[in-house]
Amino acid sequence: MRRTAILGAALAATALTAGVLSGCSEPEPAQKTGMSKRTTAAADACEGAALLTCAEDSTIGEYVPSKPTKATGEPIRLGMINQENTAAGSYPELSQAVQAGVEFINTELGGVDGRPIEVDVCNTEFSAEGSTSCGQKYVEAEAPAVLGGIDVFGNGIETLADNGIPYIGGIPISFQSVKSPNSFQWSGGTWGAAVAFSWYAAEELNAKKVSIVYGEFGSITHSAEEAQKVLERRDVEAQLVPYPIMATDISSALNAAAATKPDALLVLAADSGCKAGFDGVASLGLDATTFYVGACAAPTITNEVGTAKTNGAIFNVEGPVGTKPPDPDFVLYTAVIDKYGDGLDPVGAGTVSFRSLMNLYVILNQLDGDITPESITKALRSQVDAPSFSGHPYTCDGDQYPGLPAMCSPQQILAQMDDGTLSQLGDWIDVGQIVKDS
Repeated sequence: MRRTAILGAALAATALTAGVLSGCSEPEPAQKTGMSKRTTAAADACEGAALLTCAEDSTIGEYVPSKPTKATGEPIRLGMINQENTAAGSYPELSQAVQAGVEFINTELGGVDGRPIEVDVCNTEFSAEGSTSCGQKYVEAEAPAVLGGIDVFGNGIETLADNGIPYIGGIPISFQSVKSPNSFQWSGGTWGAAVAFSWYAAEELNAKKVSIVYGEFGSITHSAEEAQKVLERRDVEAQLVPYPIMATDISSALNAAAATKPDALLVLAADSGCKAGFDGVASLGLDATTFYVGACAAPTITNEVGTAKTNGAIFNVEGPVGTKPPDPDFVLYTAVIDKYGDGLDPVGAGTVSFRSLMNLYVILNQLDGDITPESITKALRSQVDAPSFSGHPYTCDGDQYPGLPAMCSPQQILAQMDDGTLSQLGDWIDVGQIVKDS
């Protein structure tokens, strides 16, 4: 399976890129997607000692000391499962963002009650055996929790579940990541994108025919089927058009989708599949509103294909687009990556793993007593409308998305691109409730 297949499943966390993950207040009319390090005055203001001042205004503000404080106590040793350094796809940005956050916590926030956090990263090497091995490693190490990155197979999650160890955040791809009782997710993954697209096409665009083009891979297929149900419940004719997940040319699928002359086209592909989608739709001259996953709005992709092919395209994100003043969480994230990221570009999927770490950091600070798998799990299960770092408030009662109990905040926002600029379309879309109603 190629990188396209894997990232297509992940949809790059549907977090889009760091450049559009700003949220909390009234959105700006539009925001450029090509944001990189030190591109805003707000982020610059966080440099140096001012980093703690920025942190005070963020979701973790309650736990910020008055001056930089180094953690010196007994370490809290966590695990992280991720896929890195493989020809099938490598996502070191996910673990790099976490390590930058850990260094910030330990160097300036005083850790958790004086205890530094340590995160050991285990590489699955894109194998079911590797995933299982990672899970077993943390069982033997008696880790109180394991952070998620990307794990296509999910076997490690099952191993952790068998031993009551919570698996926290990351990019949900496998069914284990969204169904296991020990998993807690702050992203809607493929499911959130597909449901939000279909609901918007039916309710806001009044579409009568919709075609869904998707790579045949477990989670993506299930997401497309969920979208079909949402559409048909609203008397919209829905056409499913799968293509081989390893295909780099999706023109045949796009031609089949266009044959019915749909009012809207949903393209569930990412990475190189994004460019193939933009190029294919442009060559067909299709008169339909086209939806792409947030990963496809990355500047590296949109700059290559050009504005003519991206104009009017709608993308999903997991944070409001463009706020004034900027979202304090996003500003802090950018500044932390700038200072501790060792050259990591903040524009990318690292926003999702960083969010997971910060949400876990808050939970660890709230614990009264020993830090154990049981205490962390209990604390997460009790969260109702809790603030999520640069994301929608989360509730981990297992009832936010029918059939996918691990989703704590699957809500989505849609944004439309014109001349390389994204403009938010409406407010949060509660995809879980939409599925319940369908």
